[in-house]
Amino acid sequence: MSVHVVDGANGFVGSHLIGALVARGDSVIALARASEEVCRRKVADALSTLHLDPGLVEKVQFRPFSLVEPDLGLPTSEVFAEPCAYWHSAALITFFPRREEELRTVNVEGSANVERTFSRHSRAGSRFIHISTAYQNGTGGGRAREDWPEPAHPSAFRNDYEHSKRMAEIQLSRSALVQNGDALVARLGVMVGHSGTGRALSDLGIYDFLRVIAMFARRTPGERVRFVCHPRAALHLTPIDGTVDRLLALAAGSFDRPVRHVVNRVTVPVADLFAAISAHLPVELVAVTAADVEAEPFSRFEAIVNMRCKYTSPYLRFEYDFECHDDASPPPVTPRILDLLISWYVREGLPA
Repeated sequence: MSVHVVDGANGFVGSHLIGALVARGDSVIALARASEEVCRRKVADALSTLHLDPGLVEKVQFRPFSLVEPDLGLPTSEVFAEPCAYWHSAALITFFPRREEELRTVNVEGSANVERTFSRHSRAGSRFIHISTAYQNGTGGGRAREDWPEPAHPSAFRNDYEHSKRMAEIQLSRSALVQNGDALVARLGVMVGHSGTGRALSDLGIYDFLRVIAMFARRTPGERVRFVCHPRAALHLTPIDGTVDRLLALAAGSFDRPVRHVVNRVTVPVADLFAAISAHLPVELVAVTAADVEAEPFSRFEAIVNMRCKYTSPYLRFEYDFECHDDASPPPVTPRILDLLISWYVREGLPA
C-alpha cells in the first residue's frame, strides 16, 4: 500500500484523485482549507462520479492546512511519517481582474511554501507532483513544448491566473526537487466531467461559459449570439476520469521528463461545442471572425452576452498546439461524450 498526500482536497481534481487512490487501496491524507465535512462530501461525490463506493471516504485521513503558514500548519511528523507521493493541486482559479495579489499569494508563494515543507520533512523516496495548466503557455504562438518555462510579462497571458501558474512552475524548476529528479509537473487541459455520464462537480471553465449562455437563452430564447473565434479554434477538453487515470500512471512512472501535458491529442472544434450547446439550449451560437463583426456589428443582445463572457471567451480566439505523448494523453472527447457533458450540465448542473 502506497501513501499519498493530496492538498486541494475539496477541489475538482484533488477530490477525484483522492477517490481513485483510496479505491485502489492506497493510504490517503487529504489536506484542505475547507472543513472536514465539506471535504468528505466532495470526495464522496467524486467517488460516486467515478462509479466507486462513496463509503470509501471513511478511509481517508483529513487534515486542515494553510498555504501561508509555516510548514503549512501541519503536524509534519504525522503527515510525512512515511515516504509518500505529494500531490499539489491546491490553487486559486479565477480569470477575474484585480486579483493579482491574491493569485500570487496562493499560487506562487503558496506553492513555494508547499515545496519547502515537502523538501524539509518528506522521507527519502518521496515524490512531488505539481498540478499545473497547459494554458500557462499564455498567448505565445507555436507549439507549447514539455519544457520548463521562461519568465514572461503579464501581458503575454490571457489572465493573471495563467501568469501565476507560469511563475509557480519557474520557481519549482529552480528547486533541489527538480535537480534530484523527484518532481513532476502535470499540465492539464480544460477539465470537464465524467466521459461516461457527463457528470461534473465543477462550475469553472467551460461550465462558467455555459452557465452564462443558459441564463440569457432562457430569458430570451431563440436569439443568435456570435463570438469572435480563431478560424481553427479547438479546445483540449479532458474528462476527469481519463485525466485521473493518466495522472496516476505518470506519478508511478519515471520522472525523466519532468514536465508533461495531460491533454488530448484530438481536440474539440469550437464549432462542434457551439452546436452541442445549441442542441440543448434555445440559442444559436455562431463562431465568426473579427472581420465578420466589423462588417456586421454585434446586436445589443450579442454585445451584452459577449461582455458577460469576457473572461472565458478569450480562450476561443487562439489556436493551441501542445506537445503531448500517448502515455499522458487521456482518451478523446467524441461527439457522443461532448453531448453527454453538455446535456448533463444543462439538466443537472445549472441553477434552477
